Parts: sequence; structure tokens; C-alpha cells
Amino acid sequence: MADNHNFESEEARTAYETAIGCWNATAAFRRDRRRNMRYTFGDQWTDRITVDGREMTEEEHILREGNIPLKNNLIRRIVRSVVGVARERIASRLNSRDETGKTRDRLNRMQELYGRTMEEFLISGMAIHRKRVARRDGTQGIWTDIVSPGSVFFDPMARDPRGSDLSVIGQFHELSPSALCAAFGRDERSYRLLRQRYGGSRRVQIVEIWQREHRERRLTHDAANARILKIDDALWRVDPRLRSLPSRWILDDVWRYTFLTSCGEILMRGDSPYPGGGHPYVVKAYPFLDGEIHSFVSDIIDQQRYTNRLITLFDWVMRASAKGVLLFPEEAIPKWSDLDSIADQWGRYNGVIAYSPKAGQPMPQQVSGSNSGLGIGELLGIQLKMMEDVSGVNGALQGKLDSQATSGTLYTRQTENSLTSLRDIIDSFEAFVDDAFRLEDRWAAESDGITREDGSR
Repeated sequence: MADNHNFESEEARTAYETAIGCWNATAAFRRDRRRNMRYTFGDQWTDRITVDGREMTEEEHILREGNIPLKNNLIRRIVRSVVGVARERIASRLNSRDETGKTRDRLNRMQELYGRTMEEFLISGMAIHRKRVARRDGTQGIWTDIVSPGSVFFDPMARDPRGSDLSVIGQFHELSPSALCAAFGRDERSYRLLRQRYGGSRRVQIVEIWQREHRERRLTHDAANARILKIDDALWRVDPRLRSLPSRWILDDVWRYTFLTSCGEILMRGDSPYPGGGHPYVVKAYPFLDGEIHSFVSDIIDQQRYTNRLITLFDWVMRASAKGVLLFPEEAIPKWSDLDSIADQWGRYNGVIAYSPKAGQPMPQQVSGSNSGLGIGELLGIQLKMMEDVSGVNGALQGKLDSQATSGTLYTRQTENSLTSLRDIIDSFEAFVDDAFRLEDRWAAESDGITREDGSR
């Protein structure tokens, strides 16, 4: 893929190939996320199947068989219930922050952002925010943006749930020409050059990639200015003044960013300008055991599918069953009447049907099919109960009583039991919130020294 691009340097080629490699390695995650998203929002019959050598969706197959693909979206209701519980916990966390943190949260409307991020966390198993130091709406501060996991790539070899072994992270952006020029035009000349080059495009794809590097440095004590400096070893070796200062060799972690177009042109690059030299993403993947991501929604899709099948089957049986069919012996039809007249009278209120009885001949009778012995209702009840067991979200957590006789103590205990089963995933999301708090507080403490990626204050 990279051979079709005109890269301006070997660094651009390496960065792009790294991004594409990580993107391809995480394709299964994005495919699962799209499927989970479809099921959550009601598109539950579009899985592809092969019938008689022909590929089609399950919905197309059911329609071809003359049936109607029905569904009862239980996943959406369960997700809303869990998001509601998480919102209460998050609100408590936000209210416990200091006034500076509360002001920052109000500017970013973090209560809403965390609610939507929790919903994404349940659907895809990943929550990701990007922090920025910028001026928006006339206010300078630390801003938070939700990042879609569908546009993100990351190191496929990472295994630590805390993200400490992450070495690559980034995302693909689709920008309009005007947004591109505003973001990367550092001065009048570069702005006009970008506008001339990309002004005729509808959308421009930008790759943002952050890579961790190990760099030889010297930890130097500048006593005159009361500072501890990290200086590149190559620079320290050629500067006599720096060499005269007390120092020791270290191998330092450095995050380096690169913004480049899909054509291979580097728009911006440099070392991380943030305190600690880290990347600006806050990421949490669940459960991330051996680097695998399995979402809350993916665990209950099979129960949702079987519920839909039972509902569709029950509807088909009801439509195919005899409902009030009249069996009328031909020999009993009076000479002055016919079947059309009899059918007309049969459908009327207080209708009268005349017939000619004969010895040994059965009387006209109505036949109705019975569906009670099929067990579909019992199977559906079992499946709904399994949905609660697998998800951990019982009726009490959804505000439903099993019966009017349920006591308040039992209801409270059922709610607590449900919260216990959800504690792992909710606590995992709260760890994501704590990571965001720590990053913001660290940036705020050193905000005067933070520069944007383009090098400006």
C-alpha cells in the first residue's frame, strides 16, 4: 500500500506504514464494534449468511421465505439502564473535584461526554478521549474531545490494561480544506500554500500518529537556574557549557507526533509538547486480557438473536394456523344458497345460515388451531430470564417489580446484586475517568509551559 504514495522522506514512509500496520491489525475490533452498534440500535437482521450458495442477509432470507423478520430490542433497554447507573457514579466523582476542575468540567460539559463515552464503552469495549490545550469560543483551557474507536489505531502488541506498554496510538481524520488550512497553517505563507494545494479537494484524509521512542539523554543539574534538564546526548556532547554541568546518562521515553496526509506529505511533526512528554489520549479498553477487547453488548447478542427468532417463529405459527375456519359439507348446502352466501352470513353479526341436514352427515363446524402446546411462550420466557442473567441487569435495576407482593427489602437486595455483577465494568470505566483527571491536573499545573503541536503557545 505504501508503495503507491510519494513520501517526502523516509520518516514519513515509516510513520505511514506503522499507522497502516496498526490499522490492519485492529480490523477485527472495528468489525465487531460495527456489529455491536447495529444490534444496539435495532439493526438486528443484517448478519450475512449463505443459502444455496448465495450470500444474503438474514432479513432477505426471511422475506424470501414469506415471513416477517420481527425483533424486540432488549439490548438498547439494558444499555440505557447501565448508562443510568454509571451517570450517577460519575456525577458523584465530578462533584468531588476542586473548583478549578469543576470549572473545566462545566466548560467541556463532561457529564454529557462521560455518559456518551460510557455508552460507547458498553458497545465497543473501548473509551477514548483526546485532550487539547487550545482557545475555543474565546476561552483558553484544556478541552476534551470524544474520539470514535472506529477511527483509532493502536499498538496491537500492547497487553497492559493500564496502557503503560502502549508504543503507538493515533487516528485518521477527515478534514475539509478550510479546516486543514486553519489547523496546520502556522503562518501566512504555509496557510496560502496549503490552501493552494488542497483548496480544490472535498475532504482530505489526515493521519495523526504518536510513537514512543527511546532516546539517549543526559539528566543535567543547572544549579545557576535551579533546574533539572533533560538534554539529548548528541547535543550535550558538542556543547562545552552543558558538559561542564553535573549530569548522568539516561535512556528516556519520548513520544513523537506526526501529522501527514494520505499522499505522504508531512504537515507537522515533533516531540510531545505536554508535561511528562506523553501523548494526549486517555484510553481504556475492556477487559484487555492478553490484549483482547470484548464488550458488554457482545455478551448478550446471542440471547437477543434467539429472542428475535422465537418472536418471528411465533408470529409465523400464528399466521399459518387455522383461525375460525368453517367446515361445511357440500351435501348440506341448500339448493337456494351457495358457499359465497354462507361465507357472507358466517362473517356477519347475528348472521343466519340455513343448511339441509342428513342422517349420518356431520354438522358444519368451526376449526381453530391451538398454539398452546408448542412451548414457544415458555422458551421466550426462559430466554428473557437468560438475558437478565447474562447481562447482570435484572428487572429491579430497570425499575420493574416481579410482582406487587415484592417487598422493599427484596427489591433493594435485587438491585444491589445487579450492581455487584456490573461493578467490574463500571469500576473499569471509573479508572478511565481517574486517568483523565490526573492528566488534566498535571497539564493544568504546568499550563504556562504547554505548547500546541504546531509549536505555538
